[in-house]
Amino acid sequence: MKIDVGQRFDFEVDREDIEEIEEGSIIATWYHMGSPIYVELMVNKSLVKEIRKIFKDNLRKTALVSITRVSKSRYVVEPTVVLVNKQGNGITTVK
Repeated sequence: MKIDVGQRFDFEVDREDIEEIEEGSIIATWYHMGSPIYVELMVNKSLVKEIRKIFKDNLRKTALVSITRVSKSRYVVEPTVVLVNKQGNGITTVK
């Protein structure tokens, strides 16, 4: 899965995956319409750098992040919260 300029997606990323790569692809969990979907997320050096900042000062093994691509080589990666709506089997993302 490739993120194009202007797109924003929410993923669950494993620390091990992002620490072992400089660019290429990682397996991430994408939450779409109430279902977790495992995707091969294409990453480059700038995206890896931004995701590593999320893991910098903590010991967590995974992180829920919102990734927005703002230009060809610039990404905004922010921690996010995903709320699961069990009645409708949908997911609402809260920033």
